[in-house]
Amino acid sequence: MKAANQGVENARDWQPEQNFPKAVDALRSARRVLVTMHRSPDGDALGSTLGLAAALREMGREVVVYNPDPPPYNLSFLPGATAIVRTLGPDEAFDATVVCDAGAAHRLGPDVPPAPRRGIFVNLDHHLTTDPFGDVNYVDPHAAAVGVLVYKLIHALGGTVSRDAAIGIYVSILTDTGSFKYSSTDPECLRIAAELVAAGVSPWDVYSRIYEQQPLARLKLLADVLTTLWTSPSGKFASLLITRAMVERTGTSEDLTDGFINHARSIDGVEVAASFSEPLDGGDEWRVSFRSRGNVNVASVAQRFGGGGHHNAAGCTVRGDYQAVREAIGAAVDAALGA
Repeated sequence: MKAANQGVENARDWQPEQNFPKAVDALRSARRVLVTMHRSPDGDALGSTLGLAAALREMGREVVVYNPDPPPYNLSFLPGATAIVRTLGPDEAFDATVVCDAGAAHRLGPDVPPAPRRGIFVNLDHHLTTDPFGDVNYVDPHAAAVGVLVYKLIHALGGTVSRDAAIGIYVSILTDTGSFKYSSTDPECLRIAAELVAAGVSPWDVYSRIYEQQPLARLKLLADVLTTLWTSPSGKFASLLITRAMVERTGTSEDLTDGFINHARSIDGVEVAASFSEPLDGGDEWRVSFRSRGNVNVASVAQRFGGGGHHNAAGCTVRGDYQAVREAIGAAVDAALGA
């Protein structure tokens, strides 16, 4: 079993070395390509998608990028973000459809074409717990971000990484490694990042656009959320609550809550942090995000509730009222902590 798979129930051997050439072949022969990602895209999903789309266009492909949800506020600067289409016609057809960082087919937008109109279905991911929903599943749990896979695909196809493509790939790696601080940061992603900087990426410009140009309303929302901070009696588990009323009162949106959970994890002694986001559509499925300092595999915790992710960052959705959901999550975290 791969080291990266340890501690994850029913971990698959994704065989990236064998599946990489299959993904290359699928894109080499495709002329019209759909590139998409999970809904409510984060930096890895959006950056890898737009980076791949830019490179494929430069190689002469006709490319459509689709997501029904708008880019997050702090990622709207990415080249190609304004050209993302929100809907696809019922007769749209492609030679290949590439999915970046989705985890599961149900997380895609409703207009992704069925077979055979979608062509060869290529799943690009680095999550251990992703579903093998593609015709080709190029999944490498050792990759720091999906942008690493995209970078390798571009070079295997004989393409060059332009500045636009480089910015997308850099954002994918930067955000999924926590600005190169998480344990997933490895020599490979740092070497790639250096080449992306050589291709024209300005690290300061990208960092400041993502992390230091936030709207005032986001800070007002954070102030509300921090009043809900809770820590367990052991001091090893902390949680935050993000309610629909808070979002409405501050005139914000759910994408502006990205990073809030890190305030809970930053508390001295906390090993695991969780944030509970109330559904904005009035439903009862709570979105739960986990962060770990490294001693607890939160992907295994999320897996117990039908979710997944990485050792240090994972998530799931749980149906029920808040107190019951938090108690169930708390019990699972306590078990993982050995409490």
